[in-house]
Amino acid sequence: MKRTKCLNWTLGFLIGVPISAVGSADLIAQTSPSRPMVIGNLEFVASLTGDQPAGIAISDSGRLFVTFPRHDGVVAFTVGEIKEGRPVAYPTPELNRVAVDRPAESLFSVQTVQVDASNHLWMLDTGTLQFGKPPVKGAPKLVEVDLASNRPVRTILLPTEALVPTSALKDFRFDFHRGQGGTAFITDSAPGSEALIVLDLASGHAMRRLTGSAAISARGGQTPIVGFEPLVLMKGGKLKAWLVGINGLELSADCKTLYFSAFTGRRLYSIGTGDLSDPAVGNDQVVGEIADIGDIGVAGHFSLDVDGGFYFMDMEQNAVYRRTSDGRVHAVVVDPRLIWPDTIALGSDKYLYVTTSQNDLRPEFHDGKDLRQRPYGLYRVFVGSKPVQARER
Repeated sequence: MKRTKCLNWTLGFLIGVPISAVGSADLIAQTSPSRPMVIGNLEFVASLTGDQPAGIAISDSGRLFVTFPRHDGVVAFTVGEIKEGRPVAYPTPELNRVAVDRPAESLFSVQTVQVDASNHLWMLDTGTLQFGKPPVKGAPKLVEVDLASNRPVRTILLPTEALVPTSALKDFRFDFHRGQGGTAFITDSAPGSEALIVLDLASGHAMRRLTGSAAISARGGQTPIVGFEPLVLMKGGKLKAWLVGINGLELSADCKTLYFSAFTGRRLYSIGTGDLSDPAVGNDQVVGEIADIGDIGVAGHFSLDVDGGFYFMDMEQNAVYRRTSDGRVHAVVVDPRLIWPDTIALGSDKYLYVTTSQNDLRPEFHDGKDLRQRPYGLYRVFVGSKPVQARER
């Protein structure tokens, strides 16, 4: 009895009113703020009933492509095209079958895809057999597919100097006007060895840039709070925050500025592409040219529209935001169905497409219990602007 009285007194003290006043007409309580729980008109596009999705791309004619990286080691196929509301292997089931003895001739684990202005689909193959495993020698690559013929037309292998044993390739952008055959910028979130890979498409030579910079490192990140729970892992009997370095990036329309962020770093950075791409300029000098743009939240991938709008998702808020050229940020869509919005892509139909991967519900975050629920979702929201696309010469 005494214990109950003590508890009541404590609660009354903490909230600043006598406990006897609870239920009284004279009690004035704080009212809920007038704030919508859902923003924007999120439209359902397709159910993804199989493997966990990630990347997404859309062609000018409206063809949708989705990637299924080897998060759990086995996937039915790693690149699919949405046909009649469901994904089918693209460009062929054969190309999606791993051939370890012919690593350059098959797709291992494609993370991201994008369609250029020539109607070609580009695929970034991490070359891994399971997430967290080292890439298979000769497997990491860029594969270019002509969407008119649905046939691969070029494969560009990432050279040895571009990779480390823990390489985790995430996103890429092209500047087809730099160098003889163009330049690719690729993020590598290898734990403790994060880098931005600059790949010359003609020669195949690559540089690991921005190494050692806090801007691309996971070390300065903050634990994400997703689904009201901190995202932590149990390693060696101890809880460890899930932190990831450089992940998403975007290239300005004039190809002069590259934007990037460390996934859990919550800051957006930029750097000029001139010195970044010049082998004669040392890495330390390039690191010194990084500019801090401002807060961005936990954002995995970016997209840019022709009006200067910069889009990014926020896993903690089940949301996608748009940053305008003057630095202001507006919510495009907030919806509880966006369970870990993974990748976004703008279409020529002026819709923004987004995949939901439920990554925070994976077993490693929940004592071995897989809380992901099929199907995964593919959605879209109207934004009223078209994408900036990489154009070949």
